[in-house]
Amino acid sequence: MMNSMKRRVIELVREVVNKYASTTTPTFDEICSSLGLNVVEDVLPGRKEGMYVEKEKTIFIDSRMQNAERKRFTQFHEVTHFLLKQDEDLISELDEYINSQADGYSQQIEEYLCNVGAAEFLMPSKEFVKLYEERGFNVQLILFAADYFESSTIAATIQLAQVARNKCIAVVCENGLVPNAPAPSQASFFTTGNQYHNKSKLHVIYSASSPAASDRWLAKYTVIPDDHIIKQAFRQSKMLEDDSEIPFPGWQEPCTCEALRYKNRVYALFHLSPLSDPNQKTLF
Repeated sequence: MMNSMKRRVIELVREVVNKYASTTTPTFDEICSSLGLNVVEDVLPGRKEGMYVEKEKTIFIDSRMQNAERKRFTQFHEVTHFLLKQDEDLISELDEYINSQADGYSQQIEEYLCNVGAAEFLMPSKEFVKLYEERGFNVQLILFAADYFESSTIAATIQLAQVARNKCIAVVCENGLVPNAPAPSQASFFTTGNQYHNKSKLHVIYSASSPAASDRWLAKYTVIPDDHIIKQAFRQSKMLEDDSEIPFPGWQEPCTCEALRYKNRVYALFHLSPLSDPNQKTLF
């Protein structure tokens, strides 16, 4: 069911781009204008970077956001919230899926789908597939694709997961303050709060899974353990590859992990099945 919802979100984005955009990679302003969406930049509460208020048909973006690529990704994330709310069949499917999951899962699932939509706006998957087929599948493709499309490394990470033919999880980790860790029973859920660790920690800010592993991804604010290969890549400022555990509650079986540091972030791929698996298919 998760894959069918992701496909529908991608279809919605493609329909909007085909109808309203002047190029295959639209601007935020032209899409909002065409859809009749209001946009307000202001200081938002807590750690919110953006939000969509359905009653006012308005997208709010935090005016304090300094990172241009993260801002652009957030803008299209909120546009996808609007598109999702307009599709009754998708909402019904989402409600059905949420009801079959553990309590507290609702926000995480909708946020994840909106991340998929934002990535499709910024980096069309059909074009990304061509790049993947030409250059191969590895974590280094994230930085290359971001430069190639003149777009976001966040979008590139998510799209790399969507086109993967094996079971894998892609993550973007950032060093900074994070909310205090949730209770162990809720550690896999999206968490928010106003209480933060008093030291910067390397933690997940975005995650996505391939179609073959569609119900697994790492929650936002998951802290990376000090002995993990992702943390080692951050400390050594270079690409590393080795067997490593996924920092997910209850997950103990090691898998191959590629981790690459770029500036204050680490981009990583967890391969739950071999890269050469010919039986796995993409969403496209």
